This record gives sequence, structure tokens and C-alpha cells, in this order.
Amino acid sequence: MTRPRPLLGRPFSPDDLLNKAVSNVIASLTFGRRFEYKDSRFLKLLDLTEEGVKEESGFLRQVLEAIPVLLHIPGVAAKVFPGQGAFMAQLDELLAEHRMTRDPTQPPRDLTDAFQDEVEKAKGNPESSFNDDNLRLVVADLFSAGMVTTSTTLAWALLLMILHPDVQRRVQQEIDEVIGQARRPEMGDQACMPFTMAVVHEVQRFGDIIPLGVAHMTSRDIEVQGFLIPKGTTLITNLSSVLKDETIWKKPFRFHPEHFLDAQGRFVKQEAFMPFSAGRRSCLGEPLARMELFLFFTCLLQRFSFSVPAGQPRPSDHGVFGFLVTPSPYQLCAEPR
Repeated sequence: MTRPRPLLGRPFSPDDLLNKAVSNVIASLTFGRRFEYKDSRFLKLLDLTEEGVKEESGFLRQVLEAIPVLLHIPGVAAKVFPGQGAFMAQLDELLAEHRMTRDPTQPPRDLTDAFQDEVEKAKGNPESSFNDDNLRLVVADLFSAGMVTTSTTLAWALLLMILHPDVQRRVQQEIDEVIGQARRPEMGDQACMPFTMAVVHEVQRFGDIIPLGVAHMTSRDIEVQGFLIPKGTTLITNLSSVLKDETIWKKPFRFHPEHFLDAQGRFVKQEAFMPFSAGRRSCLGEPLARMELFLFFTCLLQRFSFSVPAGQPRPSDHGVFGFLVTPSPYQLCAEPR
């Protein structure tokens, strides 16, 4: 019996479904499982993830960034970041359960098992980075940073498709020609889908969801273009200055997929495209994010056409600034193709 699909044809916000879908990718990677969308622990984990992101945008967080010595005062971190503390406690429960079901005689089921194997090998080596504390942080980073950034980018993608139905139709035409409706998209399809690739990249450029990147710190004294940057200096990269550079992009403040196409319609990745930051400390999850964005985007447009709900005003394409730049709240309609 086919389950009813109450959302089809009716206005809804895609944020909740995108968060759940992307989080299950991370859960599969870290715990070798997926959660049902109504699983109470899963819902709590998502709520705590969002609460932690909001705490990152708060005023007190900015104070601690400026005066990090305050973190040495007992209890300060717990008071400023209660959501993050609860999130870590929830992850600790999942990690403890995962260890209980681990069979060391079998191959690793997932990243957590593989990391734990390395922890066992590194016991007695204080120089090793393979330890239980780092395992907690790796899993936490994957869940928080990995889920929120990808789902936010996909929310931008769907918003821009309903605002630019001509672009949506061109992507769907390319999907129909290369993939069709009988099979699911695969990463190998990218080479034959230049316009879709251009759209995905332009969504990231236009959305510009982490305009100031993530703060880094110099590990030694270094000179850059005649300026001495001492060891221990916090560096903030202005990614927007590149992603919206008027000397590089023809229409820097508009959604324009042709930024990534040459005169013959072939996909061209621009050197100034760096939404994942730059250098050796750029985003660790970039390969996974690229796969998720392409596969989710093409799967969605293969199966559905998205539009602005009848009677509702045209949504804005201006972002809401916080820790991430998210789309202004919007609704859409999804119709099966």
C-alpha cells in the first residue's frame, strides 16, 4: 500500500526534511545506520544541533572569541553553550552504545569503528591524535558542520530553482537526457552534465553561506606580501571578497550559472570559487559535501518540479546573517514529474 504524501502540491518549508536527510548521511558514515524521521533521539539530536549553531552566532560567543582567557573560568563554557553541552552528551550516549556492539574480529562498520581501531593501536603513545576525546570531536564536527552547511546549501538551491524556473527546466532537461527517470543519479554523471554542475557551483557561490570562513591561527611567524603575521595570530578569511569579486564575476550579486560555463557550454571551475575556504586547512568534508550536493539536487529535480505557492509573494533571495547565511524563511510546492 502506498503511503499518502500530504505535502505534494501543498506549500511547505523544505528545511526540516533536508536536515533529516542530510543528517542520515552523516549517521551512516559515523554509526553505520540511519534513523527513522520520527525517532525521538534523532529529533533531539537535530534540535540540539540547531541550538548549538544559534549559540555560535550569539553575542557571548563573540566576547569569548575576543577574550578566550575567559574560557578558563570554571562553568563559563557550560553557561554560554548549554545546547552544545547537551549535544555532546547525546553523542556520548550513541558512541557508548556503538562501542558495546563492536565486534573487533570483524571489519570496521563505519568511521567510528575505524577510528576506535586506531585508538587501540595508539594506546601508550601520548603523541598520537587517535584518542577518545578526538573521536568525540570528529563525530561532533561531522554532525554539526557537515549537516548544517549541506542542508543550508540545498535550501538555497531549492529557493533559487523556484525563483528561476527557466534554470530549473534546463537542469531537468539535462537530467532527462543523461540520466532519465529509470535510474538514480550517480557521481559519474557529472562529466555529462555541465549545466547542472554550473548551477550547483553557482548556488554555492551566490549563497555564500560562510562569508568569513572559520577562524584559523598561525602556528609560526610568517610574512605575507611584506606583512609580518606573528605566531598565534587569529586569521579570518573574507571569502565573500572572492566569491563576490566584481573584477572576476560578470554578475557577482546575481544568480548566474553561466559564470561556470565557457562559450561552448562546457563546465569551467573558476579559480575564485572557494566556498570551502582555501589552503591546507580548508574544509575536511569538501569531498563528501560535493557528492551530497550533486546527488541530492539531481535526485530532487529528477522526481519533482518546485514552484512558488500560488497566492504567496515571491520569496526574497537575500540571506539572513548568523553563524551561517541562510535563506529567508520560505515555502514551496513540489509536484511529481
